[in-house]
Amino acid sequence: MKAPAVLAPGILVLLFTLVQKSYGECKEALVKSEMNVNMKYQLPNFTAETPIQNVVLHKHHIYLGAVNYIYVLNDKDLQKVAEYKTGPVLEHPDCSPCQDCSHKANLSGGVWEDNINMALLVDTYYDDQLISCGSVHRGTCQRHILPPSNIADIQSEVHCMYSSQADEEPSQCPDCVVSALGTKVLISEKDRFINFFVGNTINSSDHPDHSLHSISVRRLKETQDGFKFLTDQSYIDVLPEFRDSYPIKYVHAFESNHFIYFLTVQRETLDAQTFHTRIIRFCSVDSGLHSYMEMPLECILTEKRRKRSTREEVFNILQAAYVSKPGAHLAKQIGANLNDDILYGVFAQSKPDSAEPMNRSAVCAFPIKYVNEFFNKIVNKNNVRCLQHFYGPNHEHCFNRTLLRNSSGCEARNDEYRTEFTTALQRVDLFMGQFNQVLLTSISTFIKGDLTIANLGTSEGRFMQVVVSRSGLSTPHVNFRLDSHPVSPEAIVEHPLNQNGYTLVVTGKKITRIPLNGLGCEHFQSCSQCLSAPPFVQCGWCHDRCVHLEECPTGAWTQEVCLPAIYEVFPTSAPLEGGTVLTVCGWDFGFRRNNKFDLKKTKVFLGNESCTLTLSESTTNMLKCTVGPAVNEHFNISIIISNGRGTAQYSTFSYVDPIITSISPSYGPKNGGTLLTLTGKYLNSGNSRHISMGGKTCTLKSVSDSILECYTPAQATATEFPIKLKIDLANREMNSFSYQEDPIVYAIHPTKSFIRHVNIALIQR
Repeated sequence: MKAPAVLAPGILVLLFTLVQKSYGECKEALVKSEMNVNMKYQLPNFTAETPIQNVVLHKHHIYLGAVNYIYVLNDKDLQKVAEYKTGPVLEHPDCSPCQDCSHKANLSGGVWEDNINMALLVDTYYDDQLISCGSVHRGTCQRHILPPSNIADIQSEVHCMYSSQADEEPSQCPDCVVSALGTKVLISEKDRFINFFVGNTINSSDHPDHSLHSISVRRLKETQDGFKFLTDQSYIDVLPEFRDSYPIKYVHAFESNHFIYFLTVQRETLDAQTFHTRIIRFCSVDSGLHSYMEMPLECILTEKRRKRSTREEVFNILQAAYVSKPGAHLAKQIGANLNDDILYGVFAQSKPDSAEPMNRSAVCAFPIKYVNEFFNKIVNKNNVRCLQHFYGPNHEHCFNRTLLRNSSGCEARNDEYRTEFTTALQRVDLFMGQFNQVLLTSISTFIKGDLTIANLGTSEGRFMQVVVSRSGLSTPHVNFRLDSHPVSPEAIVEHPLNQNGYTLVVTGKKITRIPLNGLGCEHFQSCSQCLSAPPFVQCGWCHDRCVHLEECPTGAWTQEVCLPAIYEVFPTSAPLEGGTVLTVCGWDFGFRRNNKFDLKKTKVFLGNESCTLTLSESTTNMLKCTVGPAVNEHFNISIIISNGRGTAQYSTFSYVDPIITSISPSYGPKNGGTLLTLTGKYLNSGNSRHISMGGKTCTLKSVSDSILECYTPAQATATEFPIKLKIDLANREMNSFSYQEDPIVYAIHPTKSFIRHVNIALIQR
């Protein structure tokens, strides 16, 4: 499955701020101990001719809706089984959606258009059939009958879902389903009928003869040659005067219990420049959409600055959503039951007065029961108003009306107005701001044991798996570059409880099959990373690698304890007097499986002598300790780290006796600035060094083992001062440096010359 890791040029680590604090030191050790996010994996994948828009999984076959193509793949290895060409299509005003217009190619008004797949659905009520809706033919659909003997056959029987309906107003056009500007379609069986719930982005360019609707519910006719609206209120449209200034983007649609939900991004009000996310709800049996309600959703990050002061950061633009059940741990944390539907959303912050997202994301979970409770709780309050982009600000429905809704929300009167709530339902970022430097574009979830695992995709083509929890900071246990294209919001999770469960992830023209049980263990480069992986990944530490049990030939495989590892120590020497702060870089300091970072039992020794640990400045990757004094010089002393279960050793430390053997020059002007060179031994030992004369600092220029250079300070009088050198707690003194009167220039000869070169003599005393 895995190929050797390859480091991308200029990138050593890319953890989206998930690395721990390192005080600017031990950076290389930190990189070597963290997860290798540049690991390459060989995974089943398929690359289409054109970008993929939609994915459907049905009976071990994957159906892809792409630009001008529909593909069928085997779900095991993603090999192509069949394909069906849907475009380009010649569009002509005189052609109906079911008509072949290729004979009008030479007539004026004809335009060849790519067919972008806007919706791909499977219906099993009548026959097994694939329903595909494209950006051409006025947004109509086709159905592909899937024969029981060969459900990959999408070409043998294809029917156009459009019929002329004389009894309908042209502007209704129930067969005009999807918008090329953006759409979400949900299919549901209700009382032996197939209903389509559709949310469309529309603007003023829509042709009046085949009008598309913002929100609609339509029924598939029993003849299956098209659709019908049940009432003249089965659709709602943004008013024509607002369609260009008030676009609505439909991001996700789902059904939960007896409600239909859409998630949108739109302006906060008709006149606002700022955008936010809304959730739409209406009853699945409400063909007149009388129970229609909207409410803002906010994913927030809070930072408590003082006891009574909290700064709130809103992530306002939904990028992708997914609805599934929670694992036991998360359910308890968010007050949900195991059978509750949870709406998971990835939200971004937008650029000012724009819906364009920035690289700043958060993840929130909304239990659907809380969404419904919130809808019911704020009914009949002052924060309820009619939807002005549907009615207009001066519509009679928007004045002097009492909102009458029962707790079910499904028994609204026929003349009741559709409602907007101005109070937002808020939830807190599940990952406490750790994705605030990346744009998340995809989310799906699955359950392993009691854990809820999220699959996350980014705008840079990265794929991550991470445990969802509010009780601590979870870092991804899978994090790798899947593609150079953004990860699509369209994701499918299959067999989540099975050992062979997988997710299908789309990036541009490519779809990849990724196992849910992780991608092996070797991307964990340290024992603590290895043992921090979720239990279902089944990784353990074997000598110096993270592997599965069967990959550890010696049997020295553990999931419990990590031994410390030393990568680097600095400084490598200290003066005999001690006082030097030693920095030990490495990993797995103070780590245990059940107590991930505890330094209480961690000790540092120089040979047999203890180095006093500074707990406040130490981390799992860096230890700070202060060395004591020594009587004699010692070389290549072993530095030993012990954590109570094992030790690590590093033999490069020395106690030395720094000395100064000479200085040059021995005198200089009292104005200072003379470059003074001190020659000696072990002058670069310890942490810090300070040279002074007459109580003033000689400013250091360079440091080496045998030479120190510094610029002399100015002095008030011409006299001699001893040179004092302090290295940590060691003090050394050298024979004096003589300050003399500053030189004075009183004449220059000659005073003038030709342009050419001339020697000038300075006469001084």
